[in-house]
Amino acid sequence: MEQEKRKNKSNGYFIWFLAAIVLIGAGFYVFRSQSDLSDKNISGAASQCQIKKIKFYYQKNCSWCQKVEKDGTVEKIKELGVQVEEIDAQVGPIRDQIEGTPSFVIDGKVYSGYRAFDEIKNLLKCSIDSNNFPENSVLPDEKFNLSDRNNQNSQIPESDFKGDAGTSLNLIGGKAQFNAADLDDGQAKFFNVEMPSGKTVYFFAVKDQNGIYRAAANACQVCYGQRRGFYQEGDEIVCRNCGNRYPLEKIATEKGGCNPGPINPDLKIEEGKINITRAELEGISDLF
Repeated sequence: MEQEKRKNKSNGYFIWFLAAIVLIGAGFYVFRSQSDLSDKNISGAASQCQIKKIKFYYQKNCSWCQKVEKDGTVEKIKELGVQVEEIDAQVGPIRDQIEGTPSFVIDGKVYSGYRAFDEIKNLLKCSIDSNNFPENSVLPDEKFNLSDRNNQNSQIPESDFKGDAGTSLNLIGGKAQFNAADLDDGQAKFFNVEMPSGKTVYFFAVKDQNGIYRAAANACQVCYGQRRGFYQEGDEIVCRNCGNRYPLEKIATEKGGCNPGPINPDLKIEEGKINITRAELEGISDLF
C-alpha cells in the first residue's frame, strides 16, 4: 500500500514536470512567433522607402523645377539612397494637366504636385526613418496626387495661417480698400480680410517695375495646404513652402502651378485708393 502511494506520488510529480515543460515550450514558441512578426512588420515598413529610380517631368516655364536642376538639389535625393535616372525638361506634366506642375514617376507610379526633395520619404508615406535602403524597390499602394492634397487641406484649421498675415482690412460696401501710395516703394504689402462667411482670406498687392498694380492670393495654388504663403525677394515673389520664384511682372496672370492665386493683374486707382471687390476675394477663398 505504502509502495503504491509512493508510485502515485512519483507519477504526479512527473505529470507536473511534463506540464511545466509543455508550458515553457509554448511560451517560447509564442515569443518567437511575435518576434518574427515584428521583424516582418519592420521589414515591410522599410520597404516603403525603397526606391531605385525617379523620373522628374516638368515644363520649361517652371522656374522652381529649373532651380532644382541648376542648384544640384538632385543630390538630396541621392543622399536618401535613391538613384535618379533622368530629369527631362522637355516633357510637361503627365498626370495633372496644370501648367508648371511637376510630376515624379517612381517605378511606374505617378506622384504629382510640388514637394521638396528632402520630403521624398513623406511623399511616399514611409513608416520609418532609414537612409540605408536595400536595392529592391517596393512602393506603397496609395498614390499621392492633388486630390489627396485637397483632402488634407479640408482638415487644416483656418486660423492656422503661418505666412505673413499683414494688415487687416474690412469689407465696406462690398470692397476692401487701401492706399495706393503704400505700394510706391515696390515692396509687396500683405493684407487679410474676414469674409461674411467667417473665413479669413489672405492676399498681397504690389507695384511692379512697369508701374502696374497687381494683387494675388497669399497662397500657392499647389502647396496652399501648408498655409505658408509668399515673401518678396528683389523683383520676385517666393513660395515659403517649395521655394518657387515668380516674377512680379507676372503676378495674377496665370492659373495653376506654384503661383499666387490671381486676383487682378491691373488694379485701378480711384482717388488714391485701390479697391479689391468681395467677388475677387471670394474667387481665392478656396485656397484658405
